Parts: sequence; structure tokens; C-alpha cells
Amino acid sequence: MEPQNLKNVQVAFMNAGNLGFKNDTFDIALCGFMGWDDCFDFDKLVFTQHDKKTPEILRVLRRDGKFVCCSWEVQEDVTWMEEAVLRHHPAILEDHDYLEHRPIGMSYEKVQGYAIIFENAGFRDIEISTHSMTFISTDEEEWWRQMRQIGWDTLLDKIEDKELRKLKAVIFNDLQTYNKTDGIHFNKSVFYICGRK
Repeated sequence: MEPQNLKNVQVAFMNAGNLGFKNDTFDIALCGFMGWDDCFDFDKLVFTQHDKKTPEILRVLRRDGKFVCCSWEVQEDVTWMEEAVLRHHPAILEDHDYLEHRPIGMSYEKVQGYAIIFENAGFRDIEISTHSMTFISTDEEEWWRQMRQIGWDTLLDKIEDKELRKLKAVIFNDLQTYNKTDGIHFNKSVFYICGRK
């Protein structure tokens, strides 16, 4: 069965801090894993610079419109990978790219920070919920590819082949703690935050 009115769907690419829509255009805005760590310190729970995105999203919503955003609360696999690399290859702490731009998902955003961001922009009736589940990779190689795809490739590619093979072997050995009969198990938790204009 074909979805109705699919031909009316439009896709537009634009900067979230400068949306090309009129005021009061939408009833709902959805955002997944966009990240606010460019303007907010989630450890200190303070703004590091002016937030352009949230007020702009508020602007394009109609009265009583909702903004729903989600981000990772816990990524056990990503955290574990970073700890394993640091444990077996501490030289990474001398890599400027690692120190400045950790792999994707490593900003450790917190729901308390998003509540502050929403409140600061003027959203009201803020609701928060979380959802957790287990992610399973079929084997170590699939898990390794996933880690590379989320940003580790740029750092791992700098390691000489022989050293990288050794690093991969010890990480795979450590990974056996998470290896079950059906694959590699890691838990992930996502939070959803919703605010009303």
C-alpha cells in the first residue's frame, strides 16, 4: 500500500540556528542526536556561548507547539571502547584530534543540561523520559566496524599497522566479557525531552 500524499513531502537542508521558515509554522519539531555541546558544557551545566538553535526552533513553532529532542544517556559500548583504547594505547592522549574532537557520542550529554537549555529558550511543561535496551553485534569484527564508523577510524588510522593489530587483538580479548552466545552485548539508554511553546 502506498503512503498517502507522499508526493507533498519536501526535504530542506539548513542550519538549525537559522531556519528558513516563518514564525509559528509548525505544531511539532523533532530532533534526534543533534547535540548542543557546541554551546553548552554538560559537565558544568552552563552555557559556553549563545544558543542559537533552541530559540530558533521555538520561533518556528505555533503556540502550544511541541519540541521533542532525544540524545544518548548511556552508551556502554562507546564508553568501553574509549576506556579500552586509553588502557592499551595511552599515547592517544597526545593526539590533538582526540583531545579536541572525541569520537561521535563521546560528549556525554546529560538530560539536566537539556532541561536548562529548554527552559532558557522559553519552553514550558517540560517532560523527560528514558528508554534502555541491549544492542547486539553478531561478532567482534562487526562491533569493531561499528566503532570505526562512529568516529574511531580517524584516530585508529593514525596508528601503525603492526601496533593497530596488537591493539585490536587485546581489545578483542577484553571484549569477551560482553560476548554471549548470540553476539556482543552492550546496553544503551536514550532520553527524550519534550517542551511546549
